[in-house]
Amino acid sequence: MSKELELQSLKLSSDQRFDLFMNRLMSDKQAWILTDEHGCVMLTDGDEDLVPFWPSEETASFWASDEWSDCKPKVLSFDELMEKWIPGMEEDDLAMIIFPADDLKGRVLHPWEFSQAIKKKQEKLSRKN
Repeated sequence: MSKELELQSLKLSSDQRFDLFMNRLMSDKQAWILTDEHGCVMLTDGDEDLVPFWPSEETASFWASDEWSDCKPKVLSFDELMEKWIPGMEEDDLAMIIFPADDLKGRVLHPWEFSQAIKKKQEKLSRKN
């Protein structure tokens, strides 16, 4: 997907961005986060800490401005996400915000919910093949 199309995708609804994220995760076998010298960037929504995930380097880079200008996109392989990050976030009681747009809106999932969504997506894909 071109950089222009990636940035246009930020205008989609939260559900559409979630679907795009899941499709890209299944096809590219990777997801993107932002990191700085302290580690992974997090958002706070009320009393919940959220780790934002994006489908591409371009969409993650879009967020690396203003207060996050020191941040750099970091790629996570599918296996690293599922085997390290999901259990770690579950243990640390963190939630995920999938492909947030500039209005801070995105689908919020707890790691176990994300794992279930992945399982459903994999089952759906295996039925197609």
